Amino acid sequence: MMKTGTVALFLALTVVCVGARYRYAPGPVGNPCRLPPDAGYSQGICPRWYYDTRLRSCRQFNYGCCGGNANNFKTRRLCEDVCGEDILCPLWVCDVGACTIQTCPNFPKATCFAPCPCSSVWIYNGEDVTDRCNN
Repeated sequence: MMKTGTVALFLALTVVCVGARYRYAPGPVGNPCRLPPDAGYSQGICPRWYYDTRLRSCRQFNYGCCGGNANNFKTRRLCEDVCGEDILCPLWVCDVGACTIQTCPNFPKATCFAPCPCSSVWIYNGEDVTDRCNN
């Protein structure tokens, strides 16, 4: 029979491992649009877009198709929608704040961005999957 301390350690390690694998978090800390472009590791060349804070615009780069960081979008429009400087957020009070749901059920590895305090955008593999999160 296992001792209580051993069971507690096992459960704690299980939670840490499962949490790390499925990223139960509302997204990266800070603004992903401020991250430098990261080509990831190469399994080919996938053209992608990143937000360049110095130029204040979205720029194309060659992504290695794996790894990298959250400043990585499949289309220029998606990059501009998430990171654009001209995003005007409404001034109303939210019933539910952005990115308060911990995961997108259909895409558990998706990352949540909050372009405005009341709106969440879920990105998976450079694509906006927000409309498919609860379907």
